[in-house]
Amino acid sequence: MNNQAKLNESFEKLAKGYRKLNKKQQEFAIREIGRIRGDLADMLADYSAKDGTIKRQRLARLLRELDEMEMLVREYGTTSLDAIVKESAEFGSTGANAAIVAAIRSGALSEATIERINRDVFEYATKRLGDDGLVLSDRVWRFGGDMRDELSKVLRADIIRGESVSTMIANIRKVYENETWKIRRLVVTEGNTAYRAAISMSADRSDVVKGVRLHRGAANVPSHRCTILSLEDRYGMGEGVFKSTDTEIYHPHINCTSFLTYELYDKYL
Repeated sequence: MNNQAKLNESFEKLAKGYRKLNKKQQEFAIREIGRIRGDLADMLADYSAKDGTIKRQRLARLLRELDEMEMLVREYGTTSLDAIVKESAEFGSTGANAAIVAAIRSGALSEATIERINRDVFEYATKRLGDDGLVLSDRVWRFGGDMRDELSKVLRADIIRGESVSTMIANIRKVYENETWKIRRLVVTEGNTAYRAAISMSADRSDVVKGVRLHRGAANVPSHRCTILSLEDRYGMGEGVFKSTDTEIYHPHINCTSFLTYELYDKYL
């Protein structure tokens, strides 16, 4: 097995490892943002009367207090997504460095360089403007607003019907469960973007890597941008091979699960 084959094998294992990590990251974000349910339950208990319901006269004030709940969703969401971006960057940069060393027994990046890469990735991932014209914090805020709107609808209807606080809490849980797909999409998109950016930025600092190959996502949909890019021979280096500075390979599309490998210079094969 030549060095390129060894490197390809290492990157395929790294990609599988990251997919497992990302699933854990999704559950972490869901738990963190899910803390809002406990905060809401406490708030509803404060508003409840002796019969376990909330009087209509208190509805307007309660709904105004949902503004605070929205801010908590933003806080929990931002903290968890920032942590996920950092973890994904570290996984990508250290994993790519280890793969290079294992394949050719040289070409290692210094710890200082890897730390700088991780900082650069965090800056890129959190400040990147998506197709929606938003940065990461904006997306978290949008999610918080969506959550608040849905909670407001449920609580308004339950209070008007005279439902018990226990019923309201059960309905709040349903709202949250219905919104978790948005959290998963955020974590997949932002985590994978940070992971791919770290691999690409590591390649940019390397003297042994001539190109970065993009492999289409698991869905393998012909119209997906990652599939289209994986078939493009932009620089005459083969299908799907790009320069490490081609940022479109960091984030081909929302919810993208594509992954990257390195192409070595001939003398290292």
